[in-house]
Amino acid sequence: VPTELGLLTSMTHLALHDNHITGTLPTELSLLTLLRHLDMFDNQITGTLPTELGHLTLMTGLHLLRNQLTGTLAPELGDLVSLTEMELHYNQLSGTLPPELGRLTSMTSLNLQSNILNGTLPADLGGLTSMRELELYNNQLTGMLPTQLGRLTSMTRLSLNNNLGLCGTNPVTWGDVYTTGTSVGSACP
Repeated sequence: VPTELGLLTSMTHLALHDNHITGTLPTELSLLTLLRHLDMFDNQITGTLPTELGHLTLMTGLHLLRNQLTGTLAPELGDLVSLTEMELHYNQLSGTLPPELGRLTSMTSLNLQSNILNGTLPADLGGLTSMRELELYNNQLTGMLPTQLGRLTSMTRLSLNNNLGLCGTNPVTWGDVYTTGTSVGSACP
């Protein structure tokens, strides 16, 4: 991915999906302060998500699904206050979900399925009151479901399948909730 993309400071939509692009995401993308959509899905991008992406506070759509991204989700992603959609599924992202994601109150869709995320779900996710779809299945999440998820009354789909370590009472009583391959509904050890 060429670093020169950072020179296109008036760009509002960068769509480079389905192009077999290799390499890493340059930190210079953070210079595109007017960027609203970053669509680079279905490529072969490697490396980590630059923490500097948190400077793109006007961004509403971050679509980097089906790449080969690794590393953790940086707390700085919580600075993307205009974000409504984050699609990072089918990568190799690891580590825990940063509690700072709970600051993304405009978020309607968060898809992190099929990564290798672990740890517990942060209670701060209960602040995502605009959330309609939360897709976290096929990860390695553990622990009790936070009761704060019950605040997500706009939710239509919560997918937690195949996170063997998730347990406790399901606080979500509306929409489609998928918990096959978890211990949700059972007491936590």
